[in-house]
Amino acid sequence: MASNPTPDNNDILRALADRIADGCHTHEATIGILHNTEAAMRAAIAALSNAETQLGLKKTAVGVAYDALQAQDDAGYTCINNCKLRLRQVLGERWSIAWEPTGFPGNSTAVPEKAELRFTLLDALKNYFTAVPASENAGMGATAALCEAAWTAISDARLVVANAESAQTTAFAARAAATDALRKRVRGLISELETLIDDDDARWEAFGLNIPANPSSPEAVAGVTAAALGNGRIEVSYPYATRATRYRIETWIIGVDTEWQNKASAKDLEVILKNFTAAQEVKVRVIATNDGGDAAPSPEVQVTVT
Repeated sequence: MASNPTPDNNDILRALADRIADGCHTHEATIGILHNTEAAMRAAIAALSNAETQLGLKKTAVGVAYDALQAQDDAGYTCINNCKLRLRQVLGERWSIAWEPTGFPGNSTAVPEKAELRFTLLDALKNYFTAVPASENAGMGATAALCEAAWTAISDARLVVANAESAQTTAFAARAAATDALRKRVRGLISELETLIDDDDARWEAFGLNIPANPSSPEAVAGVTAAALGNGRIEVSYPYATRATRYRIETWIIGVDTEWQNKASAKDLEVILKNFTAAQEVKVRVIATNDGGDAAPSPEVQVTVT
């Protein structure tokens, strides 16, 4: 129903679901809630919370895997450069047809800029030194074995990246499924209440919901965080306010404004404000609102624009 929309933002959805679960704890037996009970709601909340955690871990694993791949690519670069220095002694400083079997691309003796080309070149150098062992020089770090080891290390690291990205994709899907399941629980509970209690029943608010026949304003936003991001931007974040369906972000530039200015409106719990001037001192507050009206303003915070 219009006065009790289901949130799109995951953080808001979880916060509302928790309030709904509290309401179920107190009233589900007397009201006769059968399907979207406290136990079912809390299980859905826990599933989404776990899915969020797993996704965070998988994202971290992807970052670690890419760092490891970069380290192996750096080592491969060094190996190729060592081989190049040795081959210049054998084949000459400038590229010629004698360099062709080594695998250096583009008629050049330069170490390739692209990682894919370096990966391929290591395999080619391994093959070259295997075929022409007289060109090897262990002291200079230019041997078939060293090239093969560097290639294998990169290949293994690439596989780890691929597996980590696959696991991350699976985690994204699991989070989406858990989000949908919790959203269905919230919508289902609202639908149950519509059939079990009157539109003017005060118990709606025990579930963190508006009384449909007489929506009241939301609770006030408890606090605000504001951080300068540079380029005249300010990031503003704030916690969920019960029964809020949107948030109005207001600013006051000290020494410029004479009253609060409506700077943005948002459904989410964070917003980036733009077009300020460096060194301006800006006060920020947030007002939660819904069809029943505005809450009292949040506490003010002040930030210096950069």
